[in-house]
Amino acid sequence: MLRRTIRPASGSTATPAPARPPKGATDADLPPPPTSSVNVYELSFGTVCGICAGVFIKKGAKVVAFALGGVFVLLQYLGSKSIIRVDWSRISQKFENLFYSADKVTGQRRPPTILSLWRWTVDFLTADFQPRASFIAGLALGIRLG
Repeated sequence: MLRRTIRPASGSTATPAPARPPKGATDADLPPPPTSSVNVYELSFGTVCGICAGVFIKKGAKVVAFALGGVFVLLQYLGSKSIIRVDWSRISQKFENLFYSADKVTGQRRPPTILSLWRWTVDFLTADFQPRASFIAGLALGIRLG
C-alpha cells in the first residue's frame, strides 16, 4: 500500500494550527475570552419586541405549514378513494384572487414574492411603532433564532 504525502505548493503559506495551552496550565494562565458586541442587558425595547415577533412568526409558520400540509394529504387521500372530488383549479383561482396583486403599470396580475411578503409583514408590524430599525434587526434575529 502506497502512501502519498500532500505538501503545500512552494510559495504558499499554510496557516498554522492554533497553539494548545501547555500541560498543567490553569484558567488563570489563559487569556480572557473575546467579548461579544451584543450585550443582552442593553437590548432596546424595539429589539426585544422584534425578537419575540420573529420567534412567534417562525413557530407559527411551522404550525400553519403542518396544518395545511395535513389538509392537503387528507384531501388527496379522500379524492383517491373517490369519497370526495376536489376542484383544484377552483381552489387555485381563489388563492390567486386572495394573494395576487395587480401591477400598477401594466395591470397584469403578479404572484406574491418573498420580498413583497417581507415588506408587507414589516409594514404591518411596524405601523405606529417608533423604534422601527431596532425592531427589524430584532425580527431578523428572532426568525434566525426561533
